[in-house]
Amino acid sequence: MSCPEDLVAHMRRVLVAERDLHDLGMTWRWIESSAAISCPREVAPILPTLEGTRTRFEAMQARLITQMADETLAQLSDDLGAKARCAIDILVRNLYERTADVGFLATDDPVRAFCAATPAQRDAERAVLLARLREYQSKYSVYDDIVLCSTAGEILLRLSGGEAPGTSDPIVAEALTASAHVERFGPSDLAAEGQPAALCYAHRIQSPQGAVLGVLVLRFRFADEMVRLFAEAGGRQQVALVLLDPAGRVIASNDEDHVPLGVHLACGEGAAVQLINFAGREYLGLACRGTPYQGYPGPAGWRAVAMVSLLTAFSARAPDGTQEATPQAATADAELLAIRDDADAINRDLRRVVWNGRLMARGEHDDRLRLNAVLRQVAEAGVRTRARVEQAIQDIGHTALARGRQRAQELGRLMSDILDRNLYERANDCRWWALSPVLRQALARDDREAGRPAMTAVLEHINRLYTVYSRLVVFDAQGVIQAHSGEAPPGGLVGRAVPEALRRQVQGLNSSQAYAVTGFEDTDWHAHGPTYTYLAAVRDPVEERRIVGGIAIVFHAERELRAILQDILGDRPGLAAFVDAQGRVLAHVGTVDPVSALTGFDGAQAIVTQGDTQLWCARVAGRGYREFRQTDGYDHGVQVVVGLLLGPVERRRRAYSDAALKPPALRVDSRSQELAIFQVGAGCYALPSAALVEARTPQGLVSPPQAQDARAGLLEVDEAAGGRLVHVLCARRLFGVSHAPRAGDGTVLVLRHPRQPEQALLGLRVDDVLSVVDADPRDLGQAPAGFRPFAPWVTHLLRCDTAWGEPLLVQVLSPDVLLAQAGLDLGRVAAAPGADLSRAGGQAVPAWA
Repeated sequence: MSCPEDLVAHMRRVLVAERDLHDLGMTWRWIESSAAISCPREVAPILPTLEGTRTRFEAMQARLITQMADETLAQLSDDLGAKARCAIDILVRNLYERTADVGFLATDDPVRAFCAATPAQRDAERAVLLARLREYQSKYSVYDDIVLCSTAGEILLRLSGGEAPGTSDPIVAEALTASAHVERFGPSDLAAEGQPAALCYAHRIQSPQGAVLGVLVLRFRFADEMVRLFAEAGGRQQVALVLLDPAGRVIASNDEDHVPLGVHLACGEGAAVQLINFAGREYLGLACRGTPYQGYPGPAGWRAVAMVSLLTAFSARAPDGTQEATPQAATADAELLAIRDDADAINRDLRRVVWNGRLMARGEHDDRLRLNAVLRQVAEAGVRTRARVEQAIQDIGHTALARGRQRAQELGRLMSDILDRNLYERANDCRWWALSPVLRQALARDDREAGRPAMTAVLEHINRLYTVYSRLVVFDAQGVIQAHSGEAPPGGLVGRAVPEALRRQVQGLNSSQAYAVTGFEDTDWHAHGPTYTYLAAVRDPVEERRIVGGIAIVFHAERELRAILQDILGDRPGLAAFVDAQGRVLAHVGTVDPVSALTGFDGAQAIVTQGDTQLWCARVAGRGYREFRQTDGYDHGVQVVVGLLLGPVERRRRAYSDAALKPPALRVDSRSQELAIFQVGAGCYALPSAALVEARTPQGLVSPPQAQDARAGLLEVDEAAGGRLVHVLCARRLFGVSHAPRAGDGTVLVLRHPRQPEQALLGLRVDDVLSVVDADPRDLGQAPAGFRPFAPWVTHLLRCDTAWGEPLLVQVLSPDVLLAQAGLDLGRVAAAPGADLSRAGGQAVPAWA
């Protein structure tokens, strides 16, 4: 996604960063100009690097601002998209269940018989059928009216009452000619009082012989459901959530005072954030069509739109809690990683410039002050630049991390809401099917065997329509199975006893509204692992209080739970899992093992490390749906865990290059020794600056086909007499650093010949140069004797203070030993005339000290 320039004007954080980076760019131009004027000869060797640094910094500045704006817009897109998708996708899944309900209820025998009866017979049976349909509505509480119509449109029975003898709603005529359900939303004389429109589902009613008897219409609680959906989508109060019909008219709104019903909203197609003009104001909005479920796309042309005022769209910062996370691991975005690498490269070049400048200034006298002044300006500007660039990168990283957290939470909430709505339907189904006249009459008979064919036919019919179940089982009051759907396992099911615990659960159900659910466990009735079995009591058709048996419906958990997770997670790298209260994984999908991801993650959210990558994990507990898990006394305790891949783990938590290493302050009588400090792996080392010619890139290093010992190859260095090949040692191999370097690590320190200072003698490949400091030789501690067997090149230790408050030990190396490692043992170098041996631990100080 690319952010349009006119939106950047509303992104305050981006504008502040753009201003700061522009000011730093001007600082670099000023340093160049002043250095070229004040000491042109001294800065001539480093001026090309300064110019190149400025040019690269300006290019990186533009990329940073673009990336920051894109990430800010993407965060808004995620926020709006999650809310719109939550509303429309849950609605589509909900309405899919309605298409199954209307088709099944249209085959209900009492409904058929009522429509086929004479007027006098209907008058006699009206109260009984009304009671039955109220039972249906009390279980499937998403409906607020049920209507039976004749083929001529006459209203034969209506649950909500009313005086209208007939209906002119075209849904009746459409249902009479349709072979499946009919769905219609719009103005209707079947709408509830005070409601301008109704969402109805209709299906023609046919006799077993195929004669059309009438039409069944179920009126969905549309307005009530949208209030729930908009509330569950959540988000900032400034976000307007609306539902549009194919013509772009608002048919539902989370704030009707703000966006009234019936108004037209000009919102184009596409998954990107777009500018929407409404009521004289500008909004940023995103429209989503529903994701089809089981082939059902939802009402044709419906879209959910989330939109926010352009004036407040970018006012909120990243959510609380992201600032403590590690920004280096917050994203796998290739562009941001490339920007970070470029920033590191610029910083390395600057450190090398300052480092080499300090080495060069060592031999100067009158000009040293001017050169050092320029170097201080370069170093200070470099620190400010690194700090501001890192702040911008962290800002982008925190935004990306906030997006990951928000996305994980929204996905988890959506999965949890869909699970509860799915299981709500399962609780409804078992209670309604327990009211089947066929089952009640067959189980109430003494000769139950005679009723088995009819019961089996009912169960098979149900199971063909409702494929979320692997099996339906009916048993009598003694717990003996009388009928079931699906093929029988070896040994059969009919005649076998159900587990006693199930029989007792059914016997304890005190009304037709009560139901029971087993734990998530294995059952002989299901060959696909642990699952839930829903239970309801079947009651005597005459004596309601007498339980004559029960019905058990076995949920196909393995398939259905995975489908919920997979549909929502999609192809996002990571994981999604349903987890019970004991931490057991009920189902999972994704590219990550959920058990290892859940280890050490017991809160609502956390960053979890797996190998070399990190996941943002969110745990979401379901809230129930309508009466399910809210007032019916049942709670499955299932939570959703979503983990989204963030990026690679940065093992190196601290950047020594920005540590501002400070040795102990020099004493008044001190004869300071200048030490050049560098980094290898996680360690800091130093060499006397007099032993070094320069630090340079490893470009041109010729490596041997197979590395031998610590030798890294040959490198040509420039001298007054021309080019010269020197051996290069690999400090990582020499010091035993086993972990791999970062992509940008690599600097070659060129050591000079101790007897011929103008001649380069050896190269040492290190990770990075840090700084050049002045130290009092009296502050150099003798290296422990235990160092000698494995690190003979370490002679002293220097304690330095750091920006993070913890001291750091710098290991001071002997150039002699390094030369010996390269096979260049030149023997002991004599002490310089007049050298104070006590200040160097009693050892001779080399001529270059």
